[in-house]
Amino acid sequence: MGLQGKIEMKNPDITLLCFEEYPDKHGTTREKHEGDGDFQAVFFGRLIEEGSARSLVKKFDVKQRAYYGNTSMEAEMSLLMANQTLAASGKLMYDPFIGTGSMAYTTAHFGALVIGSDIDGRQMRGKAKQPGIIRAAAQYGLSERIVDLCTFDMTRNPWRCGELFDAIITDPPYGVRAGAKRLGRKNRPLRDKPVENMIERPDDQPYIPPTKPYELSALACDLVILARYMLKPRGRLVFFLPTVTDEYEELDIQSMLCEGMEIIANSLQDFGSWGRRLITIRKTTTTKYPPPSFELEATQSNEASGAHVPAHKDFRGEVLPRIQKHREREARGLEARS
Repeated sequence: MGLQGKIEMKNPDITLLCFEEYPDKHGTTREKHEGDGDFQAVFFGRLIEEGSARSLVKKFDVKQRAYYGNTSMEAEMSLLMANQTLAASGKLMYDPFIGTGSMAYTTAHFGALVIGSDIDGRQMRGKAKQPGIIRAAAQYGLSERIVDLCTFDMTRNPWRCGELFDAIITDPPYGVRAGAKRLGRKNRPLRDKPVENMIERPDDQPYIPPTKPYELSALACDLVILARYMLKPRGRLVFFLPTVTDEYEELDIQSMLCEGMEIIANSLQDFGSWGRRLITIRKTTTTKYPPPSFELEATQSNEASGAHVPAHKDFRGEVLPRIQKHREREARGLEARS
């Protein structure tokens, strides 16, 4: 290339970069021994500008936030998720498990408008007069981009029409710190005799509907079906899905897809015996579908018929005992050293 300049590693005037291209394997994982595949091309060029998002990790640091909880997503992951949604001005985003709002701030930073909901409104509100999410958004100058915060169950939602959102971004609760809930009663045997001395509820007391656990594999399937109904064509669903590392298969992700949805990205954040996968699914159809019914019977019948059981099924029951054993071993190690 005829470059005559002196090599300067500390303060260069020009930075040259080299990139190698290998087959695209998005949506899949590979073992360490498989390598990168067949070499395809090489690109060599001059650095024009570095990314501008590095400083945002510090800006959205959870510990510096006006309102956060023990399940708040770390800033770097929230920014990655916002990037996957293609957040931009004029787009409308929805988080059905908004919690303390970590993903709302990063998507709003890139110009998107955000609507959030949660089955437990206390997480969104906090204890102050002003909702905690609004206070934190005001800290970043983004409160005007939080359109609304609603309290309802995702499976009993108030949406009267579909294709409202450009993207759905969320981190469903999966049981390591907090488990998912849905409206309904647990499967208990019905009474065949009247209850004696039953105290009636006063009419002036608010009715609090009962909730029951929401199994993770059923939640993931329902989330994809909801996304197909609520997303505009080519809209994206971005969410984290935890899995047991030793039991994970590619079929786990493929089995929760429905007609009109395709996976375009699947990356792993490894925690050892378990990890969580950042899943990006795109709506490929223009067909209009009816509102989903979220029937549990369909999931149960699939399992009874011998359908594939994913590694994230009953995730809480699989992983919590392992975490407890690990903590016990660490405690014994500390006692031995002392």
